[in-house]
Amino acid sequence: MDDEDEDDDEEEEEDYKGRDDLTDRISGDPKTFPDPSSNISLHSDSRRLSVQVDETDADDEGAQAAAETESALYKLELQRTLSQFSKHSIHKDEEIQENEMDDGVNFEDLDWDGPDDKDNPKNWSLTKRWFVTMVAAGVCLVVTFGSSLYVSGVPDLELKMLISEELGLSGLTFYLVGLALGPVIGAPLSELFGRKIVYVISLPISMLFIMGVGLSNNIQSILVLRYFSGFFASPAMAIAAGTISDIWNPDLLGLAMSTFCLAPFLGPVLGPVIGLFVAEKKGWKWTLWVNLMAAGAILPLTLLADETYKPTIIRRRAKKRGIKIKKPDITPFQFLKVVLSITLFRPLQMLVSEPIVMVFSIYIAFVFAVLFGFFEAYPVIFRGTYGMNLGVSGLPFLGIGIGLNLGAAFFIYLDRFYFLKKRPDGTRGMTDKNGQPLPPTPESRLLICKIGSVILPISLFWLGWTSRTSVQWMAPIAAGVPFGFSLILIFFTVVLYFSMSYPPLSVASAMAANNLLRYVVGSVFPLFTVQMYENLGNGWATSILAFIALAMVPVPWIFERYGPTLRSKSKFGFEVLKRELAEERTKEAATTATSAVNEVSGSSKEVCASDDSDIKQDV
Repeated sequence: MDDEDEDDDEEEEEDYKGRDDLTDRISGDPKTFPDPSSNISLHSDSRRLSVQVDETDADDEGAQAAAETESALYKLELQRTLSQFSKHSIHKDEEIQENEMDDGVNFEDLDWDGPDDKDNPKNWSLTKRWFVTMVAAGVCLVVTFGSSLYVSGVPDLELKMLISEELGLSGLTFYLVGLALGPVIGAPLSELFGRKIVYVISLPISMLFIMGVGLSNNIQSILVLRYFSGFFASPAMAIAAGTISDIWNPDLLGLAMSTFCLAPFLGPVLGPVIGLFVAEKKGWKWTLWVNLMAAGAILPLTLLADETYKPTIIRRRAKKRGIKIKKPDITPFQFLKVVLSITLFRPLQMLVSEPIVMVFSIYIAFVFAVLFGFFEAYPVIFRGTYGMNLGVSGLPFLGIGIGLNLGAAFFIYLDRFYFLKKRPDGTRGMTDKNGQPLPPTPESRLLICKIGSVILPISLFWLGWTSRTSVQWMAPIAAGVPFGFSLILIFFTVVLYFSMSYPPLSVASAMAANNLLRYVVGSVFPLFTVQMYENLGNGWATSILAFIALAMVPVPWIFERYGPTLRSKSKFGFEVLKRELAEERTKEAATTATSAVNEVSGSSKEVCASDDSDIKQDV
């Protein structure tokens, strides 16, 4: 029995070593794995660790300690993810390993040449970094632009194909479902081959399906092609946030991310503004051609943008320098299983088991669904009640666009001058009444959500009860401004709270869960919006949405009170990971101490034995 136990222990130790080796292979940089639209939140996580660091690097030791802690937490979290796979799925037989362990350099040992390395995207010129940022934002704008642009042509589509309004709107539903599922393939591709190749391959494929929609003569073909156009457009949008994280340092990352985050919301808003005029003059097919033109305009810019993903840059540079890299002990299929665990399986688990992820995902999904529901509600209000023609009825969406821009500007101001206010000693962060530094917490960022949650129901009641012929049409249009303002603030809160509550890999899963629920819920809202407004009227139909928003107002206050408790109990959170890291370090320290004692004991025995030998020789 003792021999069997020893064999089992050896197998478990070997399995652990295999996982540890795999961790080293794919964790060259804690901030580069993986990102299904989730890297959008990693900037806050990095700033959370570096917020106490002076902008002039006055506290280099603190920054280095924070970076080491973050890296240790990342590797531990990655090991936990890998541990769910059996050793046969991640650990090869010794014979195969011996054949593949060629001479070469371990990939994780390669890094930038120094802090001023010109190949490091963070050292690019400001102009180049903003160019790449605008290209990534443009991709997101084009992808989401296509969702609402199609809706603008639905009235003409109904007449040409003699279909119901619900069936015509199903094209939007299929497109959004494709957007929800596309990141599942986008993240693995970007991790294996880099960011740029995903842009230049997925976007053209999506364009081919958009062309197919425009050439279709039956609704069945349109629905199928709409799904695939969304599915293949989604990877390019999913990795765009990762591109932003690759090129910006913490001091300007908040500004870049805030600017970038506007694109996915401005796209649906601009769709009706442009699309309804196009549909009115040229018909439904031209809404697809305009979408194709927009995608064609951004595609050459993606070709001009350089690769930003660190592992890909390092690997290509090593090849140019003639540096041979050891083959990893993991096949692409095994790597794919790990990534899918983070981008698909764990998100579903967190959506059900994590109250933080569940509640905030439901909240932002509702707000997002209301926005897509307005694609049908606004025509009922402004064409039905105020008698606007088809093209002009899209202009009221500009009110929401103005609100989105004001909300983003307000967030940038809070982020720069409140959350990261510059202290007298040169560091940035919040302070108490006595001027003492306050540690950044997820609950401190709920201030943004408090403002947004209060304004949201007000804007909906405003829209509902001013949408009548006795009130001038400017009033309901103006209600879109506070709606857009609150929408973007609530979204920023979700991003910040997730990123400060979970380690990087779990943030990726949490944002993937949020992305999935957001698009799925948003895809079904337009299907019943028209019936709701026709049966209940503008006032009560919008009031139902307002009452739901009113019921969600306490959410930020609830998490302010119970958030720390929920985070401490979360099996995906920092607290559990920190405890495990502390235990591992304690075990390592104990092992080191034991080894040192054994060495001293062994040395003493050798000295005693030597003395005994000398005495015997003397005798």
